[in-house]
Amino acid sequence: MSTNRNADYFGPFKIIRPLGSTRGVERFVVLCNKTDTNRLLYRFPIQPNHQHRRALFDQMVALSMLDHPHLLKIESASYDDRGRLCMISPYPGNHEGLVTLADLLGQHGGRFTIHEAARAIEHLLSASAYAHARGIIHGAITPEQILVDRFGSTQIELYAHPPKSRSSTAQSQSLLTDEIRSIAELGYKLITGLDVSADRISPTRVLKRLDRNWDTWFDLGLDPLDGFENATHALNALPTNPNCAEWLSTTSVKRPQVHLGSVIRRFRASPQSTGRQGK
Repeated sequence: MSTNRNADYFGPFKIIRPLGSTRGVERFVVLCNKTDTNRLLYRFPIQPNHQHRRALFDQMVALSMLDHPHLLKIESASYDDRGRLCMISPYPGNHEGLVTLADLLGQHGGRFTIHEAARAIEHLLSASAYAHARGIIHGAITPEQILVDRFGSTQIELYAHPPKSRSSTAQSQSLLTDEIRSIAELGYKLITGLDVSADRISPTRVLKRLDRNWDTWFDLGLDPLDGFENATHALNALPTNPNCAEWLSTTSVKRPQVHLGSVIRRFRASPQSTGRQGK
């Protein structure tokens, strides 16, 4: 697909307004003249190197095969006349623009209700489990990378971009572990309103009537050296699952050895590394 003579168009998509950028990629809300619906246009920087251009396009084609309700769908990708990769996705925003989980957290005073928080955690873990089963890993996810539509459903934006270097099974496992732990960190913030720190306290000390299974879930999810076996394990062990106790008591299988530097970074970030966890 190429641009026409009008710089305000990309093929059948009329550019309405810019929506800032994310991870070095420009965003625009566009109107599709064929369907009269809004779409989200991502425009990557000009890539003069032919091999890099091909690799980026191949990556987007591979990611476009992902089809999950909590991963922002890539509908099409092609280069414009200036050599910029342009990608079309559904538009999950409202009339004011895009809303990230970070935005929503600020609007809610720093934390969600337990129902809202559990729903967001379920969304993210189900997306991770789906992608990991297909050999695609994002790594640590931040609240700014998560879009929230007007129905309250979360979608991870540009999942697995930019691609992380992983030349071994151990490096892939390290990325996977980082991703699951980042979701646990976010979940802790959503429920308690607190950041994970050296003196982390148990969620039930913040919310007295909270199911104590949440304490165990976060103990596992935030463990820097072990934790959940995979995203499916973390998802099934959520206290919203009636059978969570069985999953919480499941001993994780032995994992491939990870790089020492990765272990040290996660250990230093752990509450147990510098202080005792509150009960």
